[in-house]
Amino acid sequence: MKTTKTIAALCIAMIFFGLTALAGKPTIKPEVQRGTIKYLVNIHVPVGINIPDVQLFVKITDEHNRLVDLPQQFRFGTVSYVFGEQGPVTGTRIAWIVQSNNDGPKIPLWGNNDIKTGTFLPGHLYQFDIYPGTGKPD
Repeated sequence: MKTTKTIAALCIAMIFFGLTALAGKPTIKPEVQRGTIKYLVNIHVPVGINIPDVQLFVKITDEHNRLVDLPQQFRFGTVSYVFGEQGPVTGTRIAWIVQSNNDGPKIPLWGNNDIKTGTFLPGHLYQFDIYPGTGKPD
Protein backbone atom coordinates (compact mmCIF):
# COMPACT_ATOMS: atom_id res chain seq x y z
CA MET A 1 0.00 0.00 0.00
CA LYS A 2 2.84 2.33 0.85
CA THR A 3 4.47 1.57 -2.51
CA THR A 4 1.24 2.35 -4.37
CA LYS A 5 0.92 5.73 -2.63
CA THR A 6 4.57 6.59 -3.43
CA ILE A 7 4.15 5.63 -7.09
CA ALA A 8 0.91 7.66 -7.30
CA ALA A 9 2.61 10.70 -5.73
CA LEU A 10 5.53 10.44 -8.18
CA CYS A 11 3.12 10.15 -11.13
CA ILE A 12 1.20 13.23 -10.02
CA ALA A 13 4.45 15.16 -9.55
CA MET A 14 5.69 14.12 -13.02
CA ILE A 15 2.40 15.14 -14.61
CA PHE A 16 2.49 18.51 -12.82
CA PHE A 17 6.11 19.25 -13.85
CA GLY A 18 5.44 18.01 -17.39
CA LEU A 19 2.46 20.33 -17.82
CA THR A 20 4.44 23.23 -16.39
CA ALA A 21 7.23 22.61 -18.90
CA LEU A 22 4.77 22.38 -21.79
CA ALA A 23 3.10 25.64 -20.76
CA GLY A 24 6.26 27.48 -21.80
CA LYS A 25 8.32 30.12 -20.14
CA PRO A 26 6.78 33.40 -19.04
CA THR A 27 7.14 36.15 -21.63
CA ILE A 28 9.99 38.46 -20.71
CA LYS A 29 10.57 41.65 -22.69
CA PRO A 30 14.01 41.30 -24.32
CA GLU A 31 16.61 43.90 -23.56
CA VAL A 32 16.91 46.51 -26.30
CA GLN A 33 20.23 46.15 -28.09
CA ARG A 34 22.41 49.22 -27.86
CA GLY A 35 24.73 49.99 -30.72
CA THR A 36 25.59 52.46 -33.44
CA ILE A 37 22.99 54.08 -35.64
CA LYS A 38 24.39 55.28 -38.98
CA TYR A 39 23.18 58.30 -40.92
CA LEU A 40 24.16 58.80 -44.57
CA VAL A 41 23.84 62.39 -45.82
CA ASN A 42 23.97 62.88 -49.59
CA ILE A 43 24.54 66.41 -50.89
CA HIS A 44 23.17 66.86 -54.41
CA VAL A 45 24.76 70.03 -55.78
CA PRO A 46 23.19 71.04 -59.11
CA VAL A 47 25.52 71.47 -62.06
CA GLY A 48 26.49 75.11 -62.47
CA ILE A 49 25.48 76.20 -58.97
CA ASN A 50 27.35 79.32 -57.92
CA ILE A 51 28.35 78.94 -54.27
CA PRO A 52 30.90 81.57 -53.28
CA ASP A 53 34.19 80.45 -51.80
CA VAL A 54 32.96 79.99 -48.23
CA GLN A 55 33.47 77.23 -45.71
CA LEU A 56 30.43 74.94 -45.51
CA PHE A 57 29.75 72.11 -43.06
CA VAL A 58 27.46 69.08 -43.14
CA LYS A 59 25.94 68.23 -39.77
CA ILE A 60 23.21 66.17 -38.07
CA THR A 61 21.20 67.60 -35.17
CA ASP A 62 18.23 66.51 -33.08
CA GLU A 63 14.94 68.41 -32.75
CA HIS A 64 16.57 70.70 -30.13
CA ASN A 65 19.41 71.64 -32.53
CA ARG A 66 21.93 69.60 -30.50
CA LEU A 67 24.68 67.97 -32.55
CA VAL A 68 24.33 64.20 -32.90
CA ASP A 69 27.89 63.78 -34.22
CA LEU A 70 30.74 66.12 -35.14
CA PRO A 71 30.14 68.30 -38.23
CA GLN A 72 32.13 67.47 -41.36
CA GLN A 73 33.56 70.02 -43.77
CA PHE A 74 31.77 70.06 -47.13
CA ARG A 75 34.03 69.47 -50.12
CA PHE A 76 32.91 69.83 -53.71
CA GLY A 77 33.05 66.44 -55.36
CA THR A 78 32.27 64.59 -52.12
CA VAL A 79 28.63 63.56 -52.24
CA SER A 80 28.18 61.35 -49.15
CA TYR A 81 28.92 61.99 -45.49
CA VAL A 82 28.43 59.35 -42.76
CA PHE A 83 27.50 60.16 -39.15
CA GLY A 84 26.73 57.93 -36.19
CA GLU A 85 25.35 57.85 -32.66
CA GLN A 86 24.53 55.29 -30.00
CA GLY A 87 20.96 54.09 -29.95
CA PRO A 88 18.17 53.23 -30.13
CA VAL A 89 16.82 56.79 -30.25
CA THR A 90 13.31 58.11 -30.76
CA GLY A 91 12.97 61.67 -31.99
CA THR A 92 13.84 63.89 -34.93
CA ARG A 93 17.10 64.00 -36.85
CA ILE A 94 17.91 66.86 -39.19
CA ALA A 95 20.72 66.81 -41.77
CA TRP A 96 22.05 70.26 -42.68
CA ILE A 97 24.54 71.99 -44.91
CA VAL A 98 25.47 75.29 -43.25
CA GLN A 99 28.01 78.04 -43.56
CA SER A 100 30.71 78.38 -40.91
CA ASN A 101 29.76 80.96 -38.25
CA ASN A 102 33.00 82.88 -38.67
CA ASP A 103 33.46 82.74 -42.45
CA GLY A 104 32.88 86.08 -44.19
CA PRO A 105 29.61 87.29 -45.66
CA LYS A 106 26.62 85.03 -45.24
CA ILE A 107 25.12 83.40 -48.32
CA PRO A 108 21.43 82.54 -48.43
CA LEU A 109 21.22 78.75 -48.68
CA TRP A 110 17.84 77.15 -49.37
CA GLY A 111 16.90 73.51 -49.52
CA ASN A 112 19.67 73.04 -46.99
CA ASN A 113 18.17 70.35 -44.75
CA ASP A 114 16.33 67.03 -44.65
CA ILE A 115 14.23 65.97 -41.66
CA LYS A 116 13.30 62.49 -40.43
CA THR A 117 11.25 61.62 -37.34
CA GLY A 118 10.76 58.24 -35.70
CA THR A 119 12.71 55.54 -33.91
CA PHE A 120 16.27 55.08 -35.13
CA LEU A 121 17.65 51.58 -34.47
CA PRO A 122 21.23 50.35 -34.07
CA GLY A 123 22.64 48.50 -37.07
CA HIS A 124 20.45 50.46 -39.49
CA LEU A 125 21.47 53.14 -42.00
CA TYR A 126 19.16 56.14 -42.46
CA GLN A 127 19.59 58.21 -45.61
CA PHE A 128 19.14 61.98 -45.88
CA ASP A 129 19.23 63.87 -49.19
CA ILE A 130 19.95 67.59 -49.43
CA TYR A 131 19.51 69.63 -52.63
CA PRO A 132 21.07 73.01 -51.79
CA GLY A 133 20.75 76.17 -53.82
CA THR A 134 21.68 79.81 -53.32
CA GLY A 135 19.73 83.00 -53.67
CA LYS A 136 15.95 82.69 -53.94
CA PRO A 137 14.35 79.42 -55.07
CA ASP A 138 12.55 79.57 -58.41
